[in-house]
Amino acid sequence: MELTLTRGGKRETVFIPEENLLGILIPPPASEKEIDLTPLIDATAEFLKNHSRILVLLNDYTRPTPNQTILRALLSLFQSRDTKFLICLGTHRPATTAELKTILGEETFHQTENRIVQHDARDPAQLFFLGKTDFGTEVWLNRALLWASAVITINSIEPHYFAGYTGGRKAFIPGIARYETIIQNHNLLLHPASRPLSLKGNPVHEDMTQAVRMLNKPIFSIQIVQDQKHNLISLHYGDIFQSFQQACARAYPIFATPIKQKADIVISILLPPYDINFYQSQRAVEFALPALKPGGIQITVSACRQGIGNDEFIQVLQSVSHPDQLLDGKMANHPGWHKAARLARAMQQAKLYTVMGVDDKLIKSVFMQPFHSIADAINHALTALGKTAKIYLIPDAGAVVPVPADEKINT
Repeated sequence: MELTLTRGGKRETVFIPEENLLGILIPPPASEKEIDLTPLIDATAEFLKNHSRILVLLNDYTRPTPNQTILRALLSLFQSRDTKFLICLGTHRPATTAELKTILGEETFHQTENRIVQHDARDPAQLFFLGKTDFGTEVWLNRALLWASAVITINSIEPHYFAGYTGGRKAFIPGIARYETIIQNHNLLLHPASRPLSLKGNPVHEDMTQAVRMLNKPIFSIQIVQDQKHNLISLHYGDIFQSFQQACARAYPIFATPIKQKADIVISILLPPYDINFYQSQRAVEFALPALKPGGIQITVSACRQGIGNDEFIQVLQSVSHPDQLLDGKMANHPGWHKAARLARAMQQAKLYTVMGVDDKLIKSVFMQPFHSIADAINHALTALGKTAKIYLIPDAGAVVPVPADEKINT
């Protein structure tokens, strides 16, 4: 079968024998519809009527959240109050001016530029101590919360490889948390329930949720569900916990793609914004594993348009002679361990190939095998596993989670 695949805006034609191609994993089409924003505007106005200092939490440049649409609808409510816009960066770098314009929308950016704050997880002056969760996480959050009389969060819901889903409570941890708080929470990620689409029994999710419940502050949550093409599917707003659960329930059938059997090879192609860097490309590995037989080969295809991103996980992997050394937890407090440990665990199940815009030497130093074309990676995988090896292709790997028919995910 002749297939034309896209990587970083470039097209590549590959040939996969039909007898090898087990399937092309794409989710069922979602029912896109026009969303009337009037009820949201009315509900937001009702929430804000007794508040004058408003803190709006916004996803950063790594999430495809349509903040612009929501902010444009609500801007008049914010302009009549003392409002700050806090970019939930977690451990990511600050957004550029161009990225801020994308996050807020050009018009909103120019009207609110002097009220935009970018979170810095390593700046003690930005942080205050809230308390400790039952999981032992010391919760430090951005002190703009202390200034605000009320908080509004705007999030999009997508699968997350160890928190279950993005959105909701993730605006606070990791969004506006201290670096050490994020590390402590993420150190829970090796639990079996810490996986895509999984919430019940997931300690990462439960720890985040408990931290938000500790915050004695009125919160109005706006949770957005989109399909893989970023078309708006539904809005859920109000209580942060209820709106998040409702949004996740709506998102599950959009992203969960049932499979009847596992493959020997999974080709995962990341599209924008998930192909921004090596750091974000890990989702391709994590989402592919449920569709892969033990001992199989997973091929991540990512443009890595901005290179590596946060390289702490790379330093951790480069510090050991074998990835299994990371799984005893002794390096759990080292920056970057959580991502490195997840990759190490994936490497116990599969060989990881890459077709990325990243230096070959670096890829090899983290126990992966680099290729310069998708065709070369496929041919090498078929040679390694035999001519009868079965293949899944995932053309939009950042937005598809294969779910074996005999497995139940506790959402």
